[in-house]
Amino acid sequence: MIIALINWRVIPDKASEFIEFWGSTLKLDGSPGLIGEFLSKVEGPDFFDKITWQMEPTETEEDKSFWKSETYASFVNVGIWESLADFDRAVGRLMNADPKAMNEYEAAPRRRAVVTPSAWRIGASKFPEASSEGVVP
Repeated sequence: MIIALINWRVIPDKASEFIEFWGSTLKLDGSPGLIGEFLSKVEGPDFFDKITWQMEPTETEEDKSFWKSETYASFVNVGIWESLADFDRAVGRLMNADPKAMNEYEAAPRRRAVVTPSAWRIGASKFPEASSEGVVP
């Protein structure tokens, strides 16, 4: 199992356009190996006072010369896949490594990471049984 993390940095007034794109255009069409995928807005410490990990660093060596905006809303897509091969067949082949490649709603290039669980715990609650409203499978 792998977990793919994609950090989207979206121009704030284009957030609804981005969410619509994510839900209706980025179709996985029942891709083999997909366990689940979740798009979440990153919240700051003003949302919950116990947040200790700032997903957006205050200091960075990233080249911002081609960014569209230094103000953005941050979203993280968490995809849980049976294998890296499944993820790569469904999504990886579409990824562009060019840091300047952005969609019209992106303020800055997206960042990606893949993590491999070392251990896990299964709770009594279950994943949702269907995609959220407006999201095409």
